[in-house]
Amino acid sequence: MDRRTFVKSVGAASAVGMTGLAGCLGGDGDTRTWMIPWGEGGGTDTYARQMQPLAEEELDGSIEIENREGAGSMIGSEWLLDQDDDGSVFGTVNPAGWTFTWRADESLDWHPTDFEPIAYSGIFGYTIIVNNEYEIEDYGELRDAYEDGDISNFAYQGAGSDSHLATLLLQEEYDLNADNIVPYDGGGPVQEAVLGGEVEAGIATNTSAIDAVDSGEASAIVNLMDIDLTDTFPEIDRISEYGDSLGWLTEFYQVQVAPPGTDEDTRQEISEAIQYACEHDDTQEWMDDTGNIVEYGDMAAAEEQYNDAAIEEIESNVDDAIGGFDEFLNLAEDAE
Repeated sequence: MDRRTFVKSVGAASAVGMTGLAGCLGGDGDTRTWMIPWGEGGGTDTYARQMQPLAEEELDGSIEIENREGAGSMIGSEWLLDQDDDGSVFGTVNPAGWTFTWRADESLDWHPTDFEPIAYSGIFGYTIIVNNEYEIEDYGELRDAYEDGDISNFAYQGAGSDSHLATLLLQEEYDLNADNIVPYDGGGPVQEAVLGGEVEAGIATNTSAIDAVDSGEASAIVNLMDIDLTDTFPEIDRISEYGDSLGWLTEFYQVQVAPPGTDEDTRQEISEAIQYACEHDDTQEWMDDTGNIVEYGDMAAAEEQYNDAAIEEIESNVDDAIGGFDEFLNLAEDAE
């Protein structure tokens, strides 16, 4: 698969993101659409599908999950921005990665704080998965395999996204000399590409990595977060053993938001349904079985993840890591 350029992939958000209202099923209060701006099978999608039937119980109505992937979650975000403010549609975004990707695309004419906060439902982040055919067990072996030319392709989740910068940092600071870095629309597509042999390795969320490992065809070999994953992946290596922590970029929240203007009472109803789903015995059992981190945060806590202060923090971190967003765009273009 040929690499795609940063400009083509990210710039598509403005041209495509506002099309169609097919997923909006009206404001009757009985049916809602839960927009996920990533493909099926990724971490955000997996969390939503675990909680969907439980949230339906609390709302006493149906929820349909609609995946609107593309441009590192910007296409789905732009679609959500233009929906009715009657509570019939809400979505999940993933700060700080979401705010990073928004900040990196200067063509977007909206601000994250345009969205109304609802809740947050968990914390997750990135790992590296590798096809088992190559018998690679840790980051050192992965790095050597690229250096020796035994493998050449590496997948990440969306041009211009947080995982794009993570990949560039792996190349620049952690000696990951992959010849070909390839963007996909989320952890699910990355998992499919690794399992199918399109790429040898790639960045997947710890949530989607579970399915890859359970298949027997791939292994999660590197934890890119500071969060301990050894209960889920006992042998997993930590990227912090090879350089500075990447946790500021690779850990993020499952934040539910509504279109601008959605009133607080309507959002509170959805927030209480998210809380019910988070605290339900079925979800707690799922958390224990998978190691996925489920945690409920109310409207105020959700807003803290993407308010102006949070955006300033991500800008400061990017400045410290590579000298700012302009340098990120330069690195992205040079890598293609």
